[in-house]
Amino acid sequence: MRIFQYIYYFFRSLYYRGFVNTFKLLSYEGKYEKQLGINTHSIVNLDKLTLAGENSDQNHHYQGASYYILFSIFEKLPIETKNFPLIDYGCGKGRALFVAEQCGFTNLIGVDIAKELIDDANANKAVYVRKNSQSNINFLFEDATKYLIPDNAHVFYFFNPFGEEVLQKVIDNIKESVKQHPRKVYCIYLNPKYKAAFEENGFAVFYTKKNKRYLEGIIYTIQ
Repeated sequence: MRIFQYIYYFFRSLYYRGFVNTFKLLSYEGKYEKQLGINTHSIVNLDKLTLAGENSDQNHHYQGASYYILFSIFEKLPIETKNFPLIDYGCGKGRALFVAEQCGFTNLIGVDIAKELIDDANANKAVYVRKNSQSNINFLFEDATKYLIPDNAHVFYFFNPFGEEVLQKVIDNIKESVKQHPRKVYCIYLNPKYKAAFEENGFAVFYTKKNKRYLEGIIYTIQ
């Protein structure tokens, strides 16, 4: 079953991104897994994993976002956000946070509903060599809707980790945090299937990343 998922995503990428961009995505995969010393490859379905909440169609499978896209989009965030908490909802094996640390972010928190994925993330953390020795990286086995947002969190990252219903609950939590502790925050949303959830809740578009026919992601902001 998994091999068919890889084949599907490969041909889907060719269609939407074209050959050149698909080649860039693939070349970055092997390069950065080896360079960072981590193992975040694979597609993992959640149906047989230990979950912190209920299993439903709201919980999407794990798949690491492209290194190529991650590096390009983290570099678009304002430099003043880099020492404040960055929260990765649906962090999986931790790839996005390791890339964010490479891009200069120093306070990184991953939240995932699947215990086995958090275990894998911590195994990667044990071998990953930080670019900044003072960086903090923490992975939490927790339901995203119940996660207590730090008062000074400035960046929130999503790689389409769950359905619209759960996403709305998380957005409500972010908005409440901003209301209680006023600040400007940024939400990175890759593969933005439910982008209307942000746009209908007062978030403004800060940056858009496109490749040929494909909308890779959007950075939203609100304050």
